Amino acid sequence: MSFSSLASTLAHQSGRLLPLSGVAHEAHEDLPASRPMTVTADDGVELHVEVQDAPGTSLTVVFCHGYLLNSASWDVQRTMLAGRARVVLWDHRGHGRSGWGTPPNATIDQVGRDLFAVIRAAAPRGRIVLVGHSMGGMAVLALAQSHPEMFGGRIAGAVLCSTSAGGLSSITAGLPAITARFVHRLVPATLTRLGRHARIVDGARRSAGGATYLITWPYLYGSRVSRPVARLTTQLMASVPIQVIAEFYAELVRYDLHAVLPALGRIPVLVMVGDRDLITPIAHAEALVVAIPCAELVRVPGAGHLLVLERPREVGEQVLKLLTRLTPPKLAEPSVNGKPHRP
Repeated sequence: MSFSSLASTLAHQSGRLLPLSGVAHEAHEDLPASRPMTVTADDGVELHVEVQDAPGTSLTVVFCHGYLLNSASWDVQRTMLAGRARVVLWDHRGHGRSGWGTPPNATIDQVGRDLFAVIRAAAPRGRIVLVGHSMGGMAVLALAQSHPEMFGGRIAGAVLCSTSAGGLSSITAGLPAITARFVHRLVPATLTRLGRHARIVDGARRSAGGATYLITWPYLYGSRVSRPVARLTTQLMASVPIQVIAEFYAELVRYDLHAVLPALGRIPVLVMVGDRDLITPIAHAEALVVAIPCAELVRVPGAGHLLVLERPREVGEQVLKLLTRLTPPKLAEPSVNGKPHRP
């Protein structure tokens, strides 16, 4: 199954969104309360944003989720960062609780402009680390294209998970090349036709159940995941309207931002990928590392495309590793007879 056939299959998944506590059995009793806010994009679309404060630190981590997911996919990582950095999470347009727009502006360039609006409203001061998964990583690249001056300035580091700078139309995921080309031609038209009957299609998706997860999980994950994670995956994806799926799919298979990659060489960049990722294969991660000066490749053995849900703690640990690199150690106070000395 290719990237395109996966998108088509996921369009038929359904279910209601599970609470955040369904992810990876993480406990949230001590998680600081987040502040919801609405950010208006430059074309008037309202974006849902949440801010989790961390008193005493000026460093903000902005999480950008993937295609057909929403900010709930970062639940474990936001818990791991509690108290160590401010956390900003947002739902991309058409996903989660964000608006869509009429007519839709479903382009990676627009998502990059949305990210800029989120940063300006929710993280107006201090250094920033961007963490992007799949389409969220593409949003980071789009921001680098439109605002390269921010990289090495306010943006101090980035983690790019399971993403690509382009060329997704050539992915075969093990299919014969001729079959993959046929699928890539078929799926956009199919999704467009489904989008014209959005009310009927989305109603059918809500009532169909999550049985198609059994078919698609090998293309989402490198191994079996727990039942709560499997259910959450199905239901996050089913919450995205068919029109959003169709409009963004057409953009994902044609966009190309390879030219902007050198701009990210001004900051430390970690590129994470599961070695069983069939959607944005490891070759795409290696291409990012080659083009971004001093970028570091982190391979996760046995993991697939939904790395942030399949190996959430490993992703969180890499984010913390980067934060440690960016936080200067505190200098010890001079002492006299074992006691702090303050001249």
